[in-house]
Amino acid sequence: MVLHPVITEKKTNNPLGFSFNPAYFTDYQIDKITLTHKVFIMSTRRPIKQIISQGVISFFILLWVYAATAKLLEFDQFKVQLSQVSFLKPMAGILVYIIPLVEYSLAGLLLVSKTRSMGLLGSALVMSVFTAYIAGMISFSPDLPCSCGGIINNFTWQQHLIFNLLFTALAITGVYYRSSTNPPHS
Repeated sequence: MVLHPVITEKKTNNPLGFSFNPAYFTDYQIDKITLTHKVFIMSTRRPIKQIISQGVISFFILLWVYAATAKLLEFDQFKVQLSQVSFLKPMAGILVYIIPLVEYSLAGLLLVSKTRSMGLLGSALVMSVFTAYIAGMISFSPDLPCSCGGIINNFTWQQHLIFNLLFTALAITGVYYRSSTNPPHS
């Protein structure tokens, strides 16, 4: 029994409104029986690295805007929690403004095409700093509440550390894929 693939291009109407055209059909003829296997190829035809990079960028835009907004909406609580950390206490009055500003700035950098690489690098750096801070909190002040705001406030320190490690890795992955799909300009 021999398979004879015949590839034909057929336009299809997608009722969901997604851009899947052209859709490709591979017809396999087996002893006068035809089996059709439908394979969708996204019309963007972008390399997977570029798709991953754009997904990471989009995610971090949402993360930074959410985190900064949550801190500002719970500003008094954020300020009190930061001032409870002994080594942050002298800087708590300024950090309550700087941290949301940095998070909004990173989201802004990620929104603009020319500054996305800088935004991803900044995201990786800030996530690394936040991860080191959480590791320090686990080691030295495990009883203090998290000052991150929003739903992340409900995490234990260990869950928060895992969350930050994953998203630090995600930011580094975004930097890598962004740099491999967008080489520096000469």
